[in-house]
Amino acid sequence: MDKNLHIHLTTGQFAKLSGVTKDTLFHYDKIGIFSPEVKADNGYRYYSINQLDVFHVIATLKELEMPLKEIKNYLSKRSPEQLILLLERETDALDNKIKQLQNMKNLITEKLRVTKGAIQIDTSNIVFEEKKEERFVLTEAMPFTGEKSIYDSMIKHYNYLNTNNINTPHSAGWMIDKNKVIKNEISSYDYLFTRVNESSTEYNFKREKGTYMTAYHTEGYSSIGDTFNRLLKFSIDKGLEIQDFFYEEVLLDELSVRGYERYLFEVTVRVLQ
Repeated sequence: MDKNLHIHLTTGQFAKLSGVTKDTLFHYDKIGIFSPEVKADNGYRYYSINQLDVFHVIATLKELEMPLKEIKNYLSKRSPEQLILLLERETDALDNKIKQLQNMKNLITEKLRVTKGAIQIDTSNIVFEEKKEERFVLTEAMPFTGEKSIYDSMIKHYNYLNTNNINTPHSAGWMIDKNKVIKNEISSYDYLFTRVNESSTEYNFKREKGTYMTAYHTEGYSSIGDTFNRLLKFSIDKGLEIQDFFYEEVLLDELSVRGYERYLFEVTVRVLQ
C-alpha cells in the first residue's frame, strides 16, 4: 500500500468531523455514493481530509430532500457542466425553502406577540388607541343564512389569499358597517379582512389612521352582540361619533384555550369626538 495512512482519517474521525454516524458512511459506501479514499487490507476505511467538502455537498443535497438515487445518478455522470446545472437548480429550491421558513417564523412571531399581549389585557376596560393607517385584503362576506354561511365566507377568503399568493402572518377578522350594528344586525357581516405589511402591494383596502375604541369579549361568540352594544352605549354616553366599520378579531383561539366559549375577541371601531 503506497498511501500514508497517518495523514488520513479513520471512519470515526471523518464521521465526527462531518456530523454524521459511521453507519451513514458505511451505507453511502455500500450504495456507491461516497466511498473512502483508502480501504486497507484489514478492511479498515480511511478518508482524505480533501473529501470533506465533497461530503458536505452530498449531505446538503440530501438535506434538501434530493433522493439518494438521484445523487448517485448525478455522480455516475458528473462533470463541471452537470454540477452547475445541479447547483443552480438546488439554489432555487433552497431560496424557496428559505422563503417558506421565513413565512413560518413570521407566523409564529406574530402569534407569540398577540398571545403575550392578550393575557395582559384587562377585558373589563374600554380602551382608546391612536392607530396608524393599515393595509388590508378584503373579501365580501356571504349573506348570513346560518352557521354554514360563516364557514363558506371564511373558505372563500382563504382561497382568495392562496390563489393570489398573499402570505401574511395575521389572522383573518370580520368587518361590519356601523349602521348594521346600530340596527342590531350583528350577524350581517360585510367583509373578512386580513392585514398585510405596510410595504405590501397586495391589498384592496386601507384602514384610516385615527382614534380607535376597543372592547373585549370573553363570554362566547353567541353573545358577542353584547360587546358591540356596549361600545355603542359608551360612545353615546361620551358623545363620540362612530365611523365606518366595526372590526372583530380573535386574540385567543383553540391554540391557547379549550373551547370556543373561552375565546378572547377584540371589537374595534374608529371614533371622532
